[in-house]
Amino acid sequence: MANIQVFPTPAVLYHSAAEYWVRTAKRAIERAGAFHIALAGGNTPRGLYQLLATEPYASQIDWHRVHVYFGDERYVPKNHPDSNYRMAREALLDSVAIPPEQILRIQTEFPEPELAAEDYARVLQSHLPEGEIFDLVLLGLGADGHTASLFPETPILTVRDRLAAAVYVKKLKAWRISMTYPAVEKARQVLFLVTGADKAAVVAHVLSPSADKTLPVKHLQAQGEVSWYLDAEAARKWEVTK
Repeated sequence: MANIQVFPTPAVLYHSAAEYWVRTAKRAIERAGAFHIALAGGNTPRGLYQLLATEPYASQIDWHRVHVYFGDERYVPKNHPDSNYRMAREALLDSVAIPPEQILRIQTEFPEPELAAEDYARVLQSHLPEGEIFDLVLLGLGADGHTASLFPETPILTVRDRLAAAVYVKKLKAWRISMTYPAVEKARQVLFLVTGADKAAVVAHVLSPSADKTLPVKHLQAQGEVSWYLDAEAARKWEVTK
């Protein structure tokens, strides 16, 4: 059963998520000498990343042992305003001492998104520990039930023979590269970060025992620990029905 926690404000949520990150990183480094984490894109995690770059959190993490990956990416140049990598770099990565070779972004320089996805699948296979297991995967949740770039009614939802794939999202008229379900499902820990009143309906739906199984997030069959960190606005409809 998932661990669901509700926080009064996004700020309180970010502090709790930062503490979660620190605990998880320390355990991973003690266990195996490294911490392998997949970052989420979008607006919600930005506050967490900015917080991790400041005290008291920054000095509690051995950044030289952190290996950073990305759950998904827009098929745009790395310095484009919509780039998940750019957001993470500006919010966190430029401020901490992670060796550059341990920041494993999705290379959108390839001439076709499918080539970028094939390359990232190889990166995951070659850099993740044996068994292709993340220590932690951070995820968000869209109002349509998508997570990473696993959008409703897209072919990527059925991809289980590789760790990353390209997907064209018709409603956005854009290509994305995303980790697939198998890459996420093996993770030791998965943490969903969800904030805002616009997510209240989908949160209540997803966390309901009778949730529609067609929602992409409901396809995820995680083998490790799953936690949901919600702010009060995102949780308000779920708390009424639980």
